[in-house]
Amino acid sequence: MTSPPSSSEAPERRPPPLRVAPGASAIPGDRLGPASRAGTSLIPGPGTYLRRGHLHASVLGTVRAVPLDDDGGGAADDDDGGASGRIGGKKERWIASVVGREGADPRGGLPCPRAGALVLGRVGRVIRPTHATVDVVASVPEGAGKAGGGPGSKSSEPFAIPFREPFSGTLRQNEVRPNGSLEVKIEECVRPGDLILARVHAEGERDYVLTTAEAELGVIRAVCEGSGREMRPVSWKEMQCPVSMAREGRKVAKPRQMRTA
Repeated sequence: MTSPPSSSEAPERRPPPLRVAPGASAIPGDRLGPASRAGTSLIPGPGTYLRRGHLHASVLGTVRAVPLDDDGGGAADDDDGGASGRIGGKKERWIASVVGREGADPRGGLPCPRAGALVLGRVGRVIRPTHATVDVVASVPEGAGKAGGGPGSKSSEPFAIPFREPFSGTLRQNEVRPNGSLEVKIEECVRPGDLILARVHAEGERDYVLTTAEAELGVIRAVCEGSGREMRPVSWKEMQCPVSMAREGRKVAKPRQMRTA
């Protein structure tokens, strides 16, 4: 009887299916994929963090996925309390990471946001009509990405500096637009998953109060709900899908150059 092939004889494994493909650029807060799914486990590596069962990028950089070698440990590795879940030794395990600028240590980020600072945030929930919840993931130096820091700039200053962990923020209805009022419909300004550039207005009791009530603040990256493609700004209050040409309302930030190198 022929014995089953050993793991060392298995064909070369394909990279796991990630929302941001290996080799592509990720922005702090980008969801990379579930930590565990049928046949595959993702283990958070440098430049990533685990939240609500999904891996997210914590730095601006390039996505990498490396298979975790069993070294003959197989099932023992899957019982070590790691990210492999309840499935036995047949589950593939990958270390997902995001490589930042010039090999900088992604764990050496800033400790916490400060009042008045510019930050990057990922919109979590939009609670009509009052506010939106935001995961604050990185600090943005004043002047980063502005005129003089564009595609031809020689400046070495990064666009974003990640925090060591995401912080909870709130964007209130009256802090979305300049001269904001309660007549602003927050669902027409931000939507879940949007990446926003905001300013820390104040430190609340449980989270950070954010504002986008400046021309340069607001949504800088959004995905069309219909096609799943990244949209392009067409005005200060709308973004458009390049595939379906559908338009969605947003509080659009004045464009900045986001650099990864």
